[in-house]
Amino acid sequence: MMRKINGFTLVELVVVMVIIGLMSATAIPRFFDSQRFDNRGFYTEVINAVRYAQQLAVAINCNTQVTLTNNSYTVTLDDNSNECDEMTFDTPAPNPATGELNFMGSSTSITNMTPTTFIFTALGDLSPTTNVDITVGDNAFCVNGVTGYISEAICS
Repeated sequence: MMRKINGFTLVELVVVMVIIGLMSATAIPRFFDSQRFDNRGFYTEVINAVRYAQQLAVAINCNTQVTLTNNSYTVTLDDNSNECDEMTFDTPAPNPATGELNFMGSSTSITNMTPTTFIFTALGDLSPTTNVDITVGDNAFCVNGVTGYISEAICS
């Protein structure tokens, strides 16, 4: 009478080891290269800052300005709170998380962001009404000049 032995065959063990080896060869390098994740995170931060600047301009019925350098952004308000047409952007926008007047950010991993400055009017469009393409690392987005719509693609 033969007894049934429970366990794995040698072929099953080798197949599992090969699968684990392939998975680790593709996954482990991603854990050590955080540059792509940092770049994508800063891209998301910049696009959200631009969207916030547009929403803030509409909410307060006053112009806002977005200034982008090679690795940082700043959102400022029109300095004259009575008329909002002075086009002097000396007042920092409030940070939506803290309420402090310092809405800006920077990244040490990004050095090739498109340097530009543009203004959102109280209607949410750009002044002047020309499209703006912005590249942050390997990612890009577009601000439509007429509508102010922000899309995650280059303007067409």
